[in-house]
Amino acid sequence: MNKKPLLIILVCSLLLPTTAIASEDLPTETIHKIINDFVRVETRHLPGRVIIKTNQLDSRQTLRPCNQLQPFLPPGGRLWGKFSVGVRCQDEAAWTLYVPVEIEVIANVIHAAQPINMGKLVDTQDIVSKEVDLVRIPAGAVTDPDQVVGKVAVTFLASGQPIRTHQLRAPYIITRGQKIRLTATGAGFAVSTEGEALAAAAEGEVVQIRNHTGRIMSGIARAGGIVEIKQ
Repeated sequence: MNKKPLLIILVCSLLLPTTAIASEDLPTETIHKIINDFVRVETRHLPGRVIIKTNQLDSRQTLRPCNQLQPFLPPGGRLWGKFSVGVRCQDEAAWTLYVPVEIEVIANVIHAAQPINMGKLVDTQDIVSKEVDLVRIPAGAVTDPDQVVGKVAVTFLASGQPIRTHQLRAPYIITRGQKIRLTATGAGFAVSTEGEALAAAAEGEVVQIRNHTGRIMSGIARAGGIVEIKQ
């Protein structure tokens, strides 16, 4: 009896299950879509346009089919710059995969159009808007010109420099040593007297004052040299 045909049939039968399993491997496109959808939702609060770059999976890696895929951010992970997103299979296949991801956050950022000296009141001529990747510049960059114009620079700003929130302050409406009008209101009464500001303050800031009897109090700075105390 010729055993060669039987051997060929046996070898082919052994190969069939392996081929069937490989054909049922979870497509990498499915993983990429789950990760992209997850990152898109989690970064929806960011200003500007978010560009997501997901690393290609190793073509040699096979994943068993799964009906319950759950994307997650690993402990300590941060959706900024380069990070990893995990995908966990929550059914009987029970596998976990980590995929490197990188995002760009493209937004218009306010830059100094010319040198701005410390103490200068910033106006529209001092600034220009440029489209940049927020990931690649220092944190706190301002994207809204209304948050810059009318503010005072607290440090020197070089031409072309992105402007950050901590480099600006609101203009003072009360200065240290200024004579102020102190007003106090409460249930059924209102009192007004003079005092002296012990520090400078912008609109709405808390400032300490000394009243005419020498008592030190705290109130809210208001326009017109008024400090308001509510009882």
